[in-house]
Amino acid sequence: MISLIFRRTKSAFRAETLGPKAVIRASFSRAEPRRNFTSSTVILAAMSSDQQNTVPKRAVGKKFVIACDGTWMNSDSGVDSTAFAPPTAQVPTNVTRIVRALNHRDQNGIPQIAFYQRGVGTDSDAEDKLVSGLSGDDISEHIREAYAFVANNFDPQTQEDLDDASKPIDEITILGFSRGAYTARCIATMITDIGLLTKKGMENFWGIFGDWMKQDMKGNESEWFKSAYGKFVPFTDPEYRGTLIKEKLTRWGMPIRAVGCWDTVGALGIPLPWSAENVKPYSFVNTKVAQHVQHAFHALAIDEHRNLFSPTLWEQPDEPHKLNVLKQCWFPGSHSNIGGSWPDAGISNISLAWMISQLEDTDGGILSFDPEYLNFVQDLANKYYTKVGEPIRPWGFGKLYDSSIIDGAVTFTEAVTPITRTPGRYHQISLEDGKPTMKRLMDTNECIHRCVRVRIDAGGPGIEELATTSVTGKIFNLVKEQVGIHSQVKKELATYVSSALTNYELQQAPSVKVEVDHAYAGSGGVFWKGKDGLGDLPEDTLGRTEIRLLQRSAERKS
Repeated sequence: MISLIFRRTKSAFRAETLGPKAVIRASFSRAEPRRNFTSSTVILAAMSSDQQNTVPKRAVGKKFVIACDGTWMNSDSGVDSTAFAPPTAQVPTNVTRIVRALNHRDQNGIPQIAFYQRGVGTDSDAEDKLVSGLSGDDISEHIREAYAFVANNFDPQTQEDLDDASKPIDEITILGFSRGAYTARCIATMITDIGLLTKKGMENFWGIFGDWMKQDMKGNESEWFKSAYGKFVPFTDPEYRGTLIKEKLTRWGMPIRAVGCWDTVGALGIPLPWSAENVKPYSFVNTKVAQHVQHAFHALAIDEHRNLFSPTLWEQPDEPHKLNVLKQCWFPGSHSNIGGSWPDAGISNISLAWMISQLEDTDGGILSFDPEYLNFVQDLANKYYTKVGEPIRPWGFGKLYDSSIIDGAVTFTEAVTPITRTPGRYHQISLEDGKPTMKRLMDTNECIHRCVRVRIDAGGPGIEELATTSVTGKIFNLVKEQVGIHSQVKKELATYVSSALTNYELQQAPSVKVEVDHAYAGSGGVFWKGKDGLGDLPEDTLGRTEIRLLQRSAERKS
């Protein structure tokens, strides 16, 4: 049996295969009008079924899953501990739970091996929690650590065997939440740029990593290469990578099967403005999907209002690329509603099921998961309602925690003024300062999750707002949140309305608006029409696991 591999911890979980496919009683398709969405085409480079049948599929050796947790999140510890409050139990994020849900082997018996990495700012002292958590100082270490794990364990071990299609090849999936999502994207970019270093190449890892990290920093470029080979070659010059291959320091060209992110934050993954000095070292990890990634999935929070947590969306990569699928889906709630860690996991369980559905249902199945563990997680959410004396909430009605930072507090700069996110209307990021440019992101393939519409149609509860009225009280609650202590002085608004969707008008048939059973695969022709004429956003379809858990939720509620 293969144990899941954790940072500083090993933990063995039951290996189970997926059971029979869930029986879907509801309709799988509806008549849908044909529309041209500027961001709705999910398949970017799909072959026809005949083409797929003529291309022999290379044998898979092992499936590696790299899981990078969010800021201040650490499933190895299981507690929040700060200098400001007694230790409290930490609610697992979706990164932790997707690792625990992973079967030891997929449906074909291929081993699935997970490497869990705790989030930045999780050392025991308060200084690390504040400085690393807010600045992202640990990101370089986290990139190196996760990359080294893959490089040391990946097969084939040589370029010659990698190029030989008759030899089995390992698969790589990288997952992350928040700052961990940015870490995941950095790892994917690094593998795309230089491949995976060989054991010989790992002897020079620090120097090569430094050249990669500083490739856009004038005066610091290619310091290791110049020292090793006596001449200056820019990192982006094909000669740099070619030399590594020639000297048998790396293997290059392996695909990255999938990258899955929950709410990548900050212009470059590091909340601004505290990260101004950290922008340039990673400015090349921008909004484009890394070229060797085959499938990219991104769950986004539509109701996150902190300026410091502005999302970093993807767009289609430059040619040549290996991308087959890009999907970015908006969910109701704030940052941790989507990535997990709030006590009420009603919404984060939905975004977890969404990510698992993408990984199960795409391209014949990228990974395999344990449905019994997912049932257990769903039951935990229901037990929370019982514990706090509330009735079990319907699907999509989980508590939406307010994260807005109060305007006007003299101790905070303009950078922390609350903002409204703008689905379908984001812009490219400047490589100089990490700020948005005037050029819109194109081919982002965004969609809105069904639970947004269901919550609106059914008059579901709104977002919490601060119950305190004094500026001092609001500032105190903000500081508590920034150091990882969730505020409990909030009240829930009566009806859900998302300010991020004021630029859109929901388009749906009357029968859809009053439907009782939402568990069907198709979108039902529902879409969000842009009032500015710059494009519409479709409602996403539900996957197999999403439908199964939705039906199970309805049964538990009844």
